[in-house]
Amino acid sequence: MSIHKDAEKGILVGNVLDSYIKNDQNMLDEQSSDSGLTPLAIAVIEGFPDEVEELLEKGAKADGLSRDEETPLLLAAWKAKGERARIVQLLLKKIPSGAVDKTCDIAGLKTPLMYAIENKDLESIRLLRKAGASVDIKNKEGFTTEQMAKYANNPAISLALDLNEEKAAIGLLVSKVVDLLLYIVDWVKKSVQGALFMVPIANSEGNEDIDKVSEEPTQEEYVENIGQYLENRQLLERFFKGKKDFIQNFARKIASLEQNSVIDLGGKDLLQKRIKVSLYQQVIYYDSTSMKREGRWESQKELIRRTTQVTTLVLPEGEGVALHFINRDVDNATNLTLEGIRDILKPMTWQPGGDTPIGTNLQSKILQHLVYDKIKNKTLERPLLIIIITDGMPEPEDSSVLVTAILECERQLQENGYPPQTVKFMIGQIGTAKSATKFLESLRNDQDIARTTFITSVNSRLDEKFAEYKTNEKNVDQWLIETLFSPFQNY
Repeated sequence: MSIHKDAEKGILVGNVLDSYIKNDQNMLDEQSSDSGLTPLAIAVIEGFPDEVEELLEKGAKADGLSRDEETPLLLAAWKAKGERARIVQLLLKKIPSGAVDKTCDIAGLKTPLMYAIENKDLESIRLLRKAGASVDIKNKEGFTTEQMAKYANNPAISLALDLNEEKAAIGLLVSKVVDLLLYIVDWVKKSVQGALFMVPIANSEGNEDIDKVSEEPTQEEYVENIGQYLENRQLLERFFKGKKDFIQNFARKIASLEQNSVIDLGGKDLLQKRIKVSLYQQVIYYDSTSMKREGRWESQKELIRRTTQVTTLVLPEGEGVALHFINRDVDNATNLTLEGIRDILKPMTWQPGGDTPIGTNLQSKILQHLVYDKIKNKTLERPLLIIIITDGMPEPEDSSVLVTAILECERQLQENGYPPQTVKFMIGQIGTAKSATKFLESLRNDQDIARTTFITSVNSRLDEKFAEYKTNEKNVDQWLIETLFSPFQNY
C-alpha cells in the first residue's frame, strides 16, 4: 500500500497518515508515479474533506503542484467528486492570495472560478469571489469569467459572482414590498373616503400623483395591478406571485391599524422596520434545557408570546409564526397566531435535563420542512427569520454542527435559485451561563456565516432586556422590533 492509494480510499487520516510522515515529511507533497497527483490532490478529487483538512494541518502545501501543474484548488473546482464547496473553503484558508487564480495548460487556462461556474457550484463561486478570484482573466478560448457566467444564462450564477448584487437581492425584494405597502397606507390616509381598497400601483415607484386619485379601484383592478407590479420584479414575483391577496390584506391591515387610535404602530421609521420584519415568517427556536434556573422558563414563555404579538400585529388573518424547541417536540406549530401560541405555552411546564443538539434539530425540525422541501417544490411563499435563543452551548454535538447547518441552508437556497439571505438567522442568549456566552462569541467571530447570521450583543441578554423594558408596553414593543430588525440593518 502507498500514501497515494490510501488517499484515494479516504483513509489517509490519523495513525495511517502519521505512520507515513513520521520519518519523511516530504511524502505529503510527493507526486504519484502513476497519476502525477499529490496525496492532497487525490483527496481533493475523491471528495474527502476530512482527509483534506488533516493533510493541510499536517503540513501539505495548499498550493502544491501535481505533475501537470494543477493546484489542489484548481482540481477541487474542476474535478471534485463531492463536497466541493467545503474543500474549496478549506484550501482557501491555507493558500497564498496570489494562488487563487492559478491555472495550467492542461486545464485550458481556466481558473478555479471558471470551473466552479461550469459546474454550477454557487457556494464555491461565492467563496472564490470572496477570496479575490478575478473575473477578468481570459482562458485559452479567450473568454473571461464574466462572459462564461453570461453564457450560462443562470441568474443565480450571476448573483453568486457579484457579491454586492447577491447581498442586495433579498434586500431589494423586501424594500420594494415595504415601499409598496407604505405607499398604499399613505394613499389610504389621503384619500377622501379613507377607503381600504388600494390605489392601482402601475406607477407606484413615485408618489407624485398620490393626491390626484379621484376614484377607488375595484378589487379586480387592484389585483390585476398587483400582478403587473410583481411580474416586472422577478424577486417579488418569486415570493408573492401566487399570493396577491397577501399584499392586499397586509396593506389593508396596516391601514386599518393606522386609523385605530388605540393602537400605536410608531413613527414612519419604526413602521418601516415593523413591516420589514413581518414580511419574513418568524420561526422561533428555543432551548429549554435548563430554563428553570433563574426563573428563565416563565421569562422565556413570556418573551415568546410578546415576540409573536409584535410580529403578527400587522399580518393578514391566517398568517403567523412557527414555534419549535431544541429539546422537545411541539405538534402543528408551523403557522401559529398569538392565540395559538398562548394555547401551546399555557399548559407547558419545564422539563429538566436533555441534550441540546441545536444544529442537528435545526436541520431536522426546521430547515428540512420549512425550507428544503419548499424550495424544491417552488412553494416557499415568504422569506424566513429563524430566531435561535439558547441558555447554553450545543451538547453533545460539536459547536461546528450549527455553522455547518447554516452554510448548508445557504448552499441549498443558491442551488435552487434563491438568494442566500432568503433565510436569516438571529441567535441570542437568555440567562448568564458562561458556556452560552462563549458559544455565541465563537459564532460572532465566524465570518463564513456573517452574511446570513446576526448574533446579539454580549451585553444584551434577551431576558434581561425584556425585564427592563416590559413595564412599559410601548417601550417593550419598540425594543423587540429594533432587536428583530437587527439582522436587516445593513440592507
